Amino acid sequence: MHTVLLLFCCALATAVAQEPDHAHGCTHGSCYPATGDLLVGREKNLKASSTCGLSKREPYCIVSHLQEEKKCFHCDSRRPYDPTYNTISHRIENVITTFRPDRKKCWWQSENGKSDVYIQLDLEAEFHFTHLIMTFKTFRPAALLIERSADFGRTWKVYRYFAYDCAAVFPGISQGPLRKVDDVICESRYSDIEPSTEGEVIFRVLDPAIRIEDPYSPRIQNQLKITNLRVNFTRLHTLGDNLLDSRLEIKEKYYYAMYELVVRGNCFCYGHASECAPIDGIRDDIDGMVHGRCVCKHNTKGLNCEQCDDFYNDHPWRPAEGRNTNACKKCNCNSHSSKCHFDMAVYLATGNISGGVCDDCLHNTMGRNCETCKPFFYHDPSRDIRDPRVCIACDCDPDGSINGGMCDGHDDSTLGMLAGQCRCKKNVEGPRCDKCKPGFFGLSANDPLGCQPCKCDPRGTISSRPKCDTVQGDCFCKRLVTGRSCNQCLPEHWALSHDVNGCRGCDCDVGGAADNQCSMESGQCQCRSHMLGRQCNQVEPGYFFMALDHYLYEAELAKLGQGCTVEEREHQPGRLAFWTGPGFARIPERGTLDFVISNIPYSMEYDVLIRYDPQMPRDWEEVILKVIRPGPIPTSSPCGNTIPADDLLTFSLPSGSRFLVLPQPVCLEKGVRYTLRLEFVRYADKNIIPTFSNAYIFIDSISLLPRYLSLEMFVAGDSTSLAQKQSYERYRCHESAKSLPHQALNDVCVKLITSMSAIINNGALACQCDLQGSVSSVCDVRGGQCRCRPNVIGRRCDKCAPGTYGFGPSGCKLCECSQEGSHSRFCDVYTGQCSCLPGAFGQHCDGCQSGHWGFPSCRPCQCNGHAEECHQRTGACINCRSNTAGDKCEKCASGFYGYPILGSGNQCRPCPCPDGPNSGRHFAASCYQDNHSRQVVCNCKQGYTGVRCEECAPGYYGNPSQPGGQCRPCRCSNNIDMSDPEACDRRTGECHKCLYNTEGSDCSLCKSGYYGDGSRRNCRKCTCNFLGTERSQCLSRDDCLCQRSTGQCQCLPHVTGLTCDHCTPNYWNLASGRGCEPCGCDPNNAYTSVCNEFTGQCQCRDGFGGRTCRDCQENYWGDPRVLCRACDCDHRGIETSQCNRVTGHCACRQGVSGVRCDQCARGFSGSFPDCQPCHQCFGDWDRIVQDLATKTKALASRAQEIQTTGLTGAYEKSFKELEDKLSQARNIVNARNATAEAVTTLMAMIEELRSQIGETTDTLNSLEGDLTSVQDSNYEASNDLNTLEREAKELRLNSEQLNRQLDILKNSNFLGAYDSIRASYNKSRDAERRSNQSTTDTPSTVSKSADTRKKTERLIAEKKDDFNRKNAANKRALSDLNARTQGLDIKKINEKVCGAPGDVPCGESPCGGVGCLDDGRRHCGGLNCNGAVAVADSALERSKHAEKELIKAMGEVENLFRQVADAKTKAQEAKDKAQAALNKASDTKKKVERSNNDLRDLIKQIRGFLMQEGADPDSIEAVANRVLELSIPASPQQIRHLADEIKDRVRSLSNVDAILTQTQDDVRKAERLLMEAKKARNKAERAKNTGESVKQALDGARIAQTAAEKAIQRAKDDIGMTENILAEIQSETTANEKDLNDAMDKLSDLGHQMETLKVKRASNNIVAARAEATANLAQGKANEAKQILDGELSDKYRTVQDLVGRKANAVQDAKKKAERLRNEAKQLVKDAQDKLQKLADLEKDYEKNQKKLEGKAKQLDGLEDKMKEILGAINKQIQIYNTCQ
Repeated sequence: MHTVLLLFCCALATAVAQEPDHAHGCTHGSCYPATGDLLVGREKNLKASSTCGLSKREPYCIVSHLQEEKKCFHCDSRRPYDPTYNTISHRIENVITTFRPDRKKCWWQSENGKSDVYIQLDLEAEFHFTHLIMTFKTFRPAALLIERSADFGRTWKVYRYFAYDCAAVFPGISQGPLRKVDDVICESRYSDIEPSTEGEVIFRVLDPAIRIEDPYSPRIQNQLKITNLRVNFTRLHTLGDNLLDSRLEIKEKYYYAMYELVVRGNCFCYGHASECAPIDGIRDDIDGMVHGRCVCKHNTKGLNCEQCDDFYNDHPWRPAEGRNTNACKKCNCNSHSSKCHFDMAVYLATGNISGGVCDDCLHNTMGRNCETCKPFFYHDPSRDIRDPRVCIACDCDPDGSINGGMCDGHDDSTLGMLAGQCRCKKNVEGPRCDKCKPGFFGLSANDPLGCQPCKCDPRGTISSRPKCDTVQGDCFCKRLVTGRSCNQCLPEHWALSHDVNGCRGCDCDVGGAADNQCSMESGQCQCRSHMLGRQCNQVEPGYFFMALDHYLYEAELAKLGQGCTVEEREHQPGRLAFWTGPGFARIPERGTLDFVISNIPYSMEYDVLIRYDPQMPRDWEEVILKVIRPGPIPTSSPCGNTIPADDLLTFSLPSGSRFLVLPQPVCLEKGVRYTLRLEFVRYADKNIIPTFSNAYIFIDSISLLPRYLSLEMFVAGDSTSLAQKQSYERYRCHESAKSLPHQALNDVCVKLITSMSAIINNGALACQCDLQGSVSSVCDVRGGQCRCRPNVIGRRCDKCAPGTYGFGPSGCKLCECSQEGSHSRFCDVYTGQCSCLPGAFGQHCDGCQSGHWGFPSCRPCQCNGHAEECHQRTGACINCRSNTAGDKCEKCASGFYGYPILGSGNQCRPCPCPDGPNSGRHFAASCYQDNHSRQVVCNCKQGYTGVRCEECAPGYYGNPSQPGGQCRPCRCSNNIDMSDPEACDRRTGECHKCLYNTEGSDCSLCKSGYYGDGSRRNCRKCTCNFLGTERSQCLSRDDCLCQRSTGQCQCLPHVTGLTCDHCTPNYWNLASGRGCEPCGCDPNNAYTSVCNEFTGQCQCRDGFGGRTCRDCQENYWGDPRVLCRACDCDHRGIETSQCNRVTGHCACRQGVSGVRCDQCARGFSGSFPDCQPCHQCFGDWDRIVQDLATKTKALASRAQEIQTTGLTGAYEKSFKELEDKLSQARNIVNARNATAEAVTTLMAMIEELRSQIGETTDTLNSLEGDLTSVQDSNYEASNDLNTLEREAKELRLNSEQLNRQLDILKNSNFLGAYDSIRASYNKSRDAERRSNQSTTDTPSTVSKSADTRKKTERLIAEKKDDFNRKNAANKRALSDLNARTQGLDIKKINEKVCGAPGDVPCGESPCGGVGCLDDGRRHCGGLNCNGAVAVADSALERSKHAEKELIKAMGEVENLFRQVADAKTKAQEAKDKAQAALNKASDTKKKVERSNNDLRDLIKQIRGFLMQEGADPDSIEAVANRVLELSIPASPQQIRHLADEIKDRVRSLSNVDAILTQTQDDVRKAERLLMEAKKARNKAERAKNTGESVKQALDGARIAQTAAEKAIQRAKDDIGMTENILAEIQSETTANEKDLNDAMDKLSDLGHQMETLKVKRASNNIVAARAEATANLAQGKANEAKQILDGELSDKYRTVQDLVGRKANAVQDAKKKAERLRNEAKQLVKDAQDKLQKLADLEKDYEKNQKKLEGKAKQLDGLEDKMKEILGAINKQIQIYNTCQ
C-alpha cells in the first residue's frame, strides 16, 4: 500500500510539473479537468477474455499456500461477487478500486492454464491517459504488453512490452533505455516470479526522467489520447512441473489473478475545458467517476472541444497552449448572416488574420464578409454596408449587356466603375443596353457581342455600305443575287462580283452540260461524259463530237440483192474523193440493198441521206425505202406515232447530183435493230425510153442525219432555243454534211453541232484510232477523223485504201499491179498478190515466166548454156555455172581463165597463183593466158607479189608458201613506209624503220622526248619549261623528257602544270630555277596567302606593305607594329619613291647622296640637283683609298679579336684536348687503388703532353713570324683586291645581261607579256577584292563551299564502301553480260526464235528467219517449226481455244443457274399457294361470316399475284389504283365501245391533222390508259378466278381442317429438319459461289475479248444468289404446303433435294473446270507475253543489225565497183605491157 501511495504521489507530481497552471482558470490560458480513475463507473465497459467459473464451478489451487492446510479452492463467477453470499465470484469488475476493508477478498481470476488473456477498457469518448497500476494476487505475468486505440478500436498501437526474457519473448523489440516518450521498448523489472503475491506492474505514459520541451505539441497530446486500452497477458510464470506432467491438476495452480487495476486519466478537452460532464446516457451520480463530455470554453464545442462554436470560425481551431487560450474568433458578416465557416486558403491569403467565410448571406449580399452585392445588384452609395436595403437590383437588358444583365456593383474611379451602370456588349448601346449599334442587327443573349454585324457581301448588295435590317439582318441584293447576306447567285448564275447585276449567267452548253446549273464560285457546269471546259463546250483529248453524217453505212457492206456487185474505186493522190469507203455498190434496175442498223444512239427522227454516183443520163425514176422494224411499235415509245405509211418512202435520184436527203424523216429508237431496204424499182418508163435495158447506178452509202427539229434544244420554246434554231437555219448547218468533201463549218455551226452530238451520244465519242493504222490516238475534234498512215482510210484508220495492201504500223503498200499483166489495179489486201492475166507472173503480174525476160515481150535468156534464168528486165543471167560470169555467162569468173562462149569448146580453168581458187593458196584477184607465150599471168591480190603471187609484197609479212599461209599487213601502227622492203621483216612482221617520232616493235610508242599516241600518229615533242623542270630530265634548255602518254613533265618542288610552267598556289619565283619559293605572306597583314607568281608581292591590307606585308605601306618606313613614317625624300634625287623600309634612307639616283637624296654624292661636283661626275683620276684614287680603308678596318678588327682572345684562340680546341687529358691523368693519380700499370700509363701521358706542348710552342713562334710576313704583304694584297674589284664589276655586268636574257626566256614578247601581266594584275586585284569579300563575309561562297565540301566528303566517306561494292558488282555484271553477248550467235537465236538458223532464203527454209527477205517481208516460224514464235502462236491458239471452252462452260453454268431459278420459281409458286391455303383455313375457322375481310384478302392476293409476273410492282399497283379511281369499265365490250366512240369522234372532225397535232398528247395518254386498262382487266380477271379457286379451296379446307392440323404438327417437325439441311446446302452453295466469283475475277486477265463474259458472269452470280436464297426458302415452305395438302412432302422433298444436289454438283464441276482453264489460260498468256516481248526485243536488235548490214553492204558495193574499175584498168595495162613485149 505504501508503494501504491508512493507511485500515486510521483504520478501526481509529474502531472503537476507538466500540465499548465490552473490557478488562472480558462480565462487566461489553457485549462484541464482533474484526473481520476477511468475505471470508476465503467464496470460494463471493462471486459476480460478469460474468467474462471463463468460457465460452471471450477477448482483452482494456490502455489503460495504450501504451509496451509487447504491449498485448493473453487471459483464460481456465474453471479456477481457478494461479500456475504457469493465470495467465490472472480469477475473482472472486482479489480476496480473501492477502498473497502475486505478488498483483498475479491479479485479477478482467469481460467486455469490459459496463457493468452487480455483485459480491455472501452471508453465512450477521448480521454487523457497518464498511468496504469496493476496489483496481482498470483505471480505477475511472465510476459505482457499494453496497447491503446485513439479511434475507438479501429487501430491499435503498443505502449510498452513487459517480459521476464524480452529477447526470447519479444525478439526485435528494443530493451531501452528510453530516449523519447513515444519509444516502444521492452522492460523486465515487473515480470520477475517474485513476489508470488501482491506484485505490481506500473506504466507511465510520460516518463518523468525525460524532459518535455512542449507539453502541448501534437506528439505529446497524441501519446496521451486514448479511446480504448488493452492489457495482453501472453505468458504465465510456472514452476516447470507443467512441462513434465500434463494432468489438469497441474494446470489448476497456474492462472492470472489480479487484486486491483488503476487507470488514471482525465477528460480530453485540448485545454479548452476545466471540467467534464456526463455524456448522454451516462449516470451522473457516481462518485469519483471521470466523465467524458467537456464543458467547453474559448468559444469551442464538441465532445472534446475539438471544433469552434457556431459563428466563431474567423480563426482556425487550435488547442489551448499555456497562457494562450487560442479561443475561436467570431465572424464578421456585416449583419447579413448568422452562419460562417473557416477557409484555410482565405486565412493564409489574409496573412493569418481572418479565415472566416460567411454562409447564406441575406439582403442580396455576398462575399467572405457579405460585404459586396450579389451579381445583378449594386451597392447604393447612400446606405451603410450593414443596411438591409444596401443592394439594389440592376436595370439592364440581359440580351444586350455583359454577363446577362449584370451592372457595376459599386463605385470605383480607378477601374472606371459606376454603381448601377450597365456594361453593354461590343455591338450594343443604350443606357439599358437594349439596342444594336448602327451596322449591326439581331440583339441576342447567345451572341457574345450582342448583335451581329450586317453580313452583307459588298459585291451583291445595292449600296456601297453594307447595311441591313436591324431586326432580321436581311441585306438588299442586286437583281441576280440572293441570300440573306446577298452572297449567293440566283440559280443558273455564278461569279458574284461588283457588276451592276451582281452575277453572270452559267451559259452551260445545252448539250455538253447535263443542265444549266453551275458552281457559284468557278462557274463550272456539270459536264456530260468526256466533255470539258467551264461551259462543257470542249471535248476531252482522245474524243470528238460527231459530224452530222457520222452514222454512215457503206453500200459495199450492205446485203446486196440479186445482180448487185461491189465496185472498188482507187483513191487518186492529190484528188479529193467524192465517195466514202472502198468504193460503190453497183445496183441494177430492180436491185435491192439491205442496210442493217443497230447502233441508233438516241431515239428521235433522222433524215436519210443517200450518196450515189449516177451512171445514166436521166434521173432514176423510182426508188423505195422501206423501214423494217423488229415488231409493232409501242404507243408509249418515242416513235409511237409512226404509222406504216411513214416507213415506206418513194423518191427519185436526180442525175445531176451525187446525194439526196429524203423529204420525210424516219423515226428510229435507241437499242432497236432495224433494216433499211432500198429498192431500185425503175430507172425510167420503158415506154418513154425503151433503149436502156441494163440501167444501173453506183450507190456509195446512206447516212442518218439527226433531225434538229426533234431535239429539245431547238424546240423548247424559250428564247434560247428559238435563237439556236434561227442560227442553225441561217448558217445552213444542215447542208455541211451532205456533199463530199465536207464543207468547212463556221464557229456557230461547230458549237451547235457539238451540243447536238453531246445530247445524242450523252457526251463525246471516243476516237478509237487504230493503233497500227493511225499516227496518234488523238483524232480531229470535228468529226473524229484520225490521222491515217500512208494509204490507210476510214475514220478510225483501220483499213487499207483500194489499190493497197499489207495493213500494218507503216501503213499500206501500193499494189502496183501491172497494167499489162493484171486484170485490175487491185490486189489481195493481205498478200498484195495481183490478179494476173495469162502469161504474166509475179506478185505484181509484171514479169515473165522462168527462163524468159523482157516483159511484156518475153523472150528466152541467152546464157551460153551456163544458166537457166536471167533478170526479167535486163536479161542478165543469174547464177552462172561452170565458173563463168558476165551478163550472158560469157567470161570466166574471178580466179579462172578461159573462153567459155557456147560453141567455142573452151572452158574456164583455175588460175595457178600459185594454186587454184579453192586450194587455200590462191592469192590472185584474176589471171589470163598470154596469147603469144600461152603462159598464165597472175594479177596478185594486195600484199602479194611474184610471178605466181607466192611472195609477200613490201609492207606485208607471212609465209604464203606453206599450206594455209598468207600475207598480212605489217603491224607497225601505220608508222612505216609501205613501199620500203626493209621497213618490216617479211617473215616475222617486226618493224624496223619507224617513222613519225615513234619506236618499238610495232611503232606504237613515242620516242623519248615525245608524247602522245603513237598508234594514231600524233607524237608531239615535249614542251617542258626549263626553269620549272628537274635538271636531270633535260638534256639541254630546249630538250627535256616528259611522260610519253600524257606529256606531263617532271616538275621541281612546288611547280605544277603539264609543262611545269607555273607555281603551285602560295608559291612564287619560278625564275630561280630551283623550284618555287613560299610566298611568306604575313597572315595578319595580308588578305590571302597567295602572292604574285613572278614578283612574290603579297596582297597587303591597308597600312602594310613590303613583299610579305610585314613592312609599312608604300612610301612609308619603320616598324608597322610601332609607328610608320612617311618617306621624306627629295623627288629630284631619288631613283624610286620608296625609301628603305627599316632606316628610312631614300634610294638615290647616281651622283646623289644624303638621307633625303638632296645633295651631290662623293665623286660628283656641282649644285644639287645638277651633279656632275668628277675627273676620272678621282675615281682611281678613290678606289685605292677605299680599298686601303677596307683592309685597314679588317686588320684592325682582327687585331682587336686577337687582343681579346689572345693567340691561343686559334688553338682553343687543342688546349681543350690537353686539359681533358690532364684531367684524366689527375683522376688516375688521385685514385686510391693505383697500380704500377696506371703509373706507367700516367708517365707516358705526361711525356706525350710535354711533347705536344713543345710542338705547340714552336707552332706559335712560327705563327708570329707568319703574322709579320702577312703585314708586310698588305700592299700587294691591296693591289690584288683592286684587280678583283674590276673583275667583280665585269661579273656584275655579265649577271645583269644574264638576268635580261632570263627575262626574255620567261616572256619572249616582253611588251605583250607586260601588257598581259598588267591586265592580269588588274583582273587579279578585282578578283582579289571579290575573293576577299567572299572569304570575309559570312555566310560566303567560300564558307558555303567549305560546308558543302565537308558534307560531300562525309557522304563520300559514308557511301564509299557501298559505292565500291556496287561498282564492283556492276562491273562484274557488265562483264558477265558482255561475255554472254559475245557468245550470242544470231543463227542460234534465230533457230530458237523461228526454228531454223535463218541464213538461207525462204525457199530453202520454211521456218524463215533473218535471211528470209526474198519477198520483201520477214517471215518467222511456221508449221513443224520448234521456235519461240511457233510455240507462242500455238500458245495463243490454245488460249483462244481455252477462251471458247470457257465461254461454252459459262453457257452451261448459265443454263444450270436458269434451271435452278426455274425450279425455285415453281417452288415459290407452290409455297405461296400452300401458305395462302393454310392461312385461309386458319382464318376461316375464326372469321367465316366476315365477307368484307375476304374481299380485302382477295385484293391482297391480286397484288401478290401481279407481283409474281415479273413486272415492276410499283407500276402495276399504280395502274390498278388508277383503274379503280377512274372507274374504267371492267368488261371488254365497254372498253371497245369507248374506243369506237373516240374513233368516230376523230373521223367526224374536219381538220384532222391539226386536231391530231393538238390532241396528240391526249391520244397517247388515252392509248396508254387503254393498254393499262386492258392489262389491269386481264390481271383482275385472272385474280378473280384465282380468288374463286381459293374460295373453293377454303370450302374444302373446312372439311380437311382437322386432318390438316395433325399434318401441320408433323410438318413442323419435318420443316425444322428441312431448314437445317437447306441451311447447310446454302452455306455450301455460298462458299462455292464465292470460289466461282474469285475464279471469274481472275479470268478478267485474259483481255478485252472476255469483257462480255465478265458482265454475264456478274449478272448470273447476282441472279443465282437471289435464286438460291429464294429456292432455299421456297423449298421449306413448299415442302410444308405439300405435306399439308396431299401428304407427299417427303417424296417431293427428296426429289427437290436430289435436283439441288445435282445442280450444286454440276455448278461445282463447272467451277473446277473454269478454275483449271483459267490457270492454264493465265499461264499460256504469261508465256505468250514473255515470248512476244523477247521477239520484240530481238526484232529491234535485228532491225538495228539489218540497218548496219545494209550500210556495210552499200559500202562494199561501192568498194567492189571501184575495185572492178581498178582491176579492169590493171588488166588493160597488163595486156598493153604484154603486147609491148
